[in-house]
Amino acid sequence: MRKLVGLLAGSFLVAGLCVAAPVAQAAPLTPALAPDLAGSFQPVATKRVLDTRSGLGGFKGLLAPGHTVTVNLSGARPVPANQVSAAVVDVTVPAPAPAGSLSVYPSDTGWDGRVNMTLTGGGNIQQQLTVTLSPSGGVTIRSNAAKPTNVLVDVLGFYVAGTPALPGRFAAANARVLDTRTGTGAPKASVGAGKKVTLALAGHGGVPAGGASAVVADVAVLSAHTTGQLVITDGDGSRATTPLRFVGDWETPHTMQTERVVKLGSNGTLTFTNTSAAGIDVVVDVLGYFLPGAVTTEGSYVPQVPHALNSGNPIHIWSIAGFGGRVTGVPTGQVSAVNLVTSTDRPAQPSAISTRDADSGWNRAPQVSSSALLQPTELTVKQGPSGAIVLYSMTNTEVVVHIYVTGYYNHLFG
Repeated sequence: MRKLVGLLAGSFLVAGLCVAAPVAQAAPLTPALAPDLAGSFQPVATKRVLDTRSGLGGFKGLLAPGHTVTVNLSGARPVPANQVSAAVVDVTVPAPAPAGSLSVYPSDTGWDGRVNMTLTGGGNIQQQLTVTLSPSGGVTIRSNAAKPTNVLVDVLGFYVAGTPALPGRFAAANARVLDTRTGTGAPKASVGAGKKVTLALAGHGGVPAGGASAVVADVAVLSAHTTGQLVITDGDGSRATTPLRFVGDWETPHTMQTERVVKLGSNGTLTFTNTSAAGIDVVVDVLGYFLPGAVTTEGSYVPQVPHALNSGNPIHIWSIAGFGGRVTGVPTGQVSAVNLVTSTDRPAQPSAISTRDADSGWNRAPQVSSSALLQPTELTVKQGPSGAIVLYSMTNTEVVVHIYVTGYYNHLFG
């Protein structure tokens, strides 16, 4: 069994080893932006802005442990530098990925010891991340891996800067709200087998006391001795997002980490239930939140209870063109992007995922990939007038693909 050795704290590294690297300048993106949309989301056609294998973005070569590369996204923005608060990116460590982790953070801040992406080692490792940008538009990627590695970054969209005031608009945050190892947000104790822990978010971690409709959260399971799932429900008892899967190992307890947009209930709490046969630790960082209320404006986010888009039959290609008519609560023709969570019934099966809106050309290159889809992967997919398409490329055997929608963004008008 492959051992997962990435540590959330990156404790095996010395912060003093962090070495500045050249700034990578991204190629321009050109979509128009409607004005006065503080906190609204604008998807863009997926654009690769960093590839250390080829030198795309201005940095070529393996990123050494403890070293950093900074990507300046000012040229990649559809708006001036001071009009974007955060970006949604896909970060990929291509095969052979070493064990360890990556930290992605605004380039004007120092590394605080936290990590965003756990590397299991072996094949391609990919994760979607929401990262706050520095005033100059930069993000820094620090390698906490055991060996030098390549890093790829694709831009999927941006949140418009400003103080959000309308329902469904996004505000950036950066706070650890739950850590069962230290007693942050809950009593200091592991979450036992079959047990649960409840986290109050309203008024904590930057989330307003009046609550939020959803939060963007980095969720990690640590010290997993047995295989199981972390089930997250909101305060009303609804499924807040798809479960997080994790694999246990008694000799080397595992870490599993992922980012999710998590729906909140009416009282602003989340409950985390451990379905495994042994205790685990749970760590949650809030990266941003969406204002509550009925969404009627463009660029605003509408969270949903996860809804399956397909029946679970073995498939290679699943087209969701016009899927707005298939999913309860998603209005046809009024959606600019959707949040999808994808998983398979064969976690160790090498796979690749490509996404595009159904009205764009197909370049056949996977935009996100993972050699082991153990962890359900969340994707923000830009939708054209005819919908969106997800293509899976498998090897050796067919797998059952599960696709869930967890929310959508209204169109940007004007």
